[in-house]
Amino acid sequence: MIGLTSFFLINFWSTRIGTFKAAFKAYSFNKVSDLFLFITIILIFNTTFSLDILTFLNEIHLYENYNIYILNVSYNYLEFISILLLVCAFIKSAQFGAHIWLPDSMEAPVPASALIHSATLVSAGVYLLLRFTVLFEMSSYSFIIISIIGSITAFYGGFTAMFQSDVKRVLAYSTISHCGFLMVIYSTSIIEYTILYLYIHGFFKAATFLSVGNIIRFSRNTQDFRRMGFFFKALPFDCIISFVCLINLSGLPLTFGFFIKHILFIGLQVSSLAYYFILVNCIFGALTGLFYGSRLFYSIFFDFKKARKSIYLNVSKVNLKSKYYSNTTKAATVAITLLVLTSYYISIYLLNLFLSKDGFYSDFSNYYYSILSMYFY
Repeated sequence: MIGLTSFFLINFWSTRIGTFKAAFKAYSFNKVSDLFLFITIILIFNTTFSLDILTFLNEIHLYENYNIYILNVSYNYLEFISILLLVCAFIKSAQFGAHIWLPDSMEAPVPASALIHSATLVSAGVYLLLRFTVLFEMSSYSFIIISIIGSITAFYGGFTAMFQSDVKRVLAYSTISHCGFLMVIYSTSIIEYTILYLYIHGFFKAATFLSVGNIIRFSRNTQDFRRMGFFFKALPFDCIISFVCLINLSGLPLTFGFFIKHILFIGLQVSSLAYYFILVNCIFGALTGLFYGSRLFYSIFFDFKKARKSIYLNVSKVNLKSKYYSNTTKAATVAITLLVLTSYYISIYLLNLFLSKDGFYSDFSNYYYSILSMYFY
């Protein structure tokens, strides 16, 4: 159903040239992902004779040395299922190699893009991994594969976003980068902070998309930010909201993004063979967030006036006659403000909840826990 709704949302403006192709690409990738999930469900039912996920996770230790045979070749049962689930999650969460459907889904209207890129599709893969954490902890190779692919995705998404000129494509590649960070933080076994990262990214990315929607409408459906500039006078509200959301997504100090990436770096296992490779990719991925975030913000709101002259003239006339000094509608202003306030409230609440607990659900050592508590206070 999520693939079908994505197809209809992306194909909303069906008169455009590439819209149907983009919609069909997203749908096709989702169906391939669902195929791997379906095979996993069949294998689980074939051994446990139950589709209850708790029953499977409770009995999973019984199948540690269980093998299955495909074309007379023996495979470890848990490793085989974990690889199938990983492929499913990587496609759904647009990891490197299976990411090509996500930038094309920008053909959708802005609210649909906000839904796809922050709340539903790209979160589905991470959520699938969270539900099967017990399986991946018993697997020998899963966490190292997740962290390597996630770190490559984090760097690739951020590096590509630096060179895009389409406003929505910058946010699309930003989503790919953050999905990579989500995978890496999941591989550190800190389940609570993976959920917190999901909330932070989802809320702030959705608010950024809705602000960008106002910007695109204001600039007469122009999505190239090289043809914008000096919009802060006409769109002061969107300027403030975009600044708040982008600094959180980029990870500037004293923001949620900075705190969550700090936890990611101290949670990486130094004993891992690929530690330095993962660390370097994540550091460069985090730095690229500062570049594309600042470039996007400056080009839209503070660069030289590059849009059509009629846009600026029309706005000045409207503002002279109106006390409401912004080109955005009041409904959009109220909705985006509530979204940002809700995101801050929930993020602070979850952060306090996780840090005030005596222990974690995750296997996180007391040494790291004390560091986090001191850092927080």
